[in-house]
Amino acid sequence: MTGDAGSRLASTLRLFLAGLLTVLLLFPIYWMAQTSILPTSSILSRNPDLVPRLADINLSAFETLVRQYPVARWLMNSATITVGSAVLSTVCATLAGYSLSRFKSRTASGIAFVLLLGRVLPGTLLVLPYFVLFRWAGILDTHTAVILANASMIIPFSTFMMKNYFDDVPRELDEAAKVDGCSAMTALWFVVLPIARPGIAATVAFAATASWVDLLFARTLLLSAENWTVPVGIASLIGEVQTSWNQLMAAGVLSVLPVFAVYWFAQPYLVGGMTSGAVKG
Repeated sequence: MTGDAGSRLASTLRLFLAGLLTVLLLFPIYWMAQTSILPTSSILSRNPDLVPRLADINLSAFETLVRQYPVARWLMNSATITVGSAVLSTVCATLAGYSLSRFKSRTASGIAFVLLLGRVLPGTLLVLPYFVLFRWAGILDTHTAVILANASMIIPFSTFMMKNYFDDVPRELDEAAKVDGCSAMTALWFVVLPIARPGIAATVAFAATASWVDLLFARTLLLSAENWTVPVGIASLIGEVQTSWNQLMAAGVLSVLPVFAVYWFAQPYLVGGMTSGAVKG
């Protein structure tokens, strides 16, 4: 009985700590959502209520935001750039990760080192060369420029993510497929990729999130207001003299909903990806 009691106590403690951590992580999002539905007088109060009163709740900030600013265009621009960056990054990372996992050579080691070096370089160091390069190429102030810039920062980390997943896939499957007449690319497409779907889902989720929240490249490379993304649009709501905090938080709420949707649909694959390789037969 002592062992059972200790096990129940440990389980209860873990559940309590998990709940506490969840509350701490979600509290900023809760506070952002609460701020978006409260009037300015309640937001600027020295003693704000943890739970808003029903009489103070209104959606005027969302109404004003949608009426005065092109929020739909911001969302569409962000969606276009996010999809482009995620697809390009995932394709490149999958091919590069498979190559690094299956083909061992000095060249592969050199490529891996270059990828790591690219991951170390901060975006602030690359944004000016990108600006000059894209202006010379004639694609400055286009979504293509931001997609390429985002992909250059996402691919290095995503490549090693995919490499780790491919390392868990037995090489015997590749060899068996080649015995049946498959080439390396055919074996990758029909045999390895179906097994590595959790890794692909995790890579897509990472790439989409990193691209969606990007402000540096979008703010620098997109010069026209009609091409702005959601982060750039939110930054424009911050005034030099006065800031409407409820409208700012309303824009923040609208910006996180697509991210929640991506992780909601990718959740089964992400859970499988986190547990893959945990047990070795």
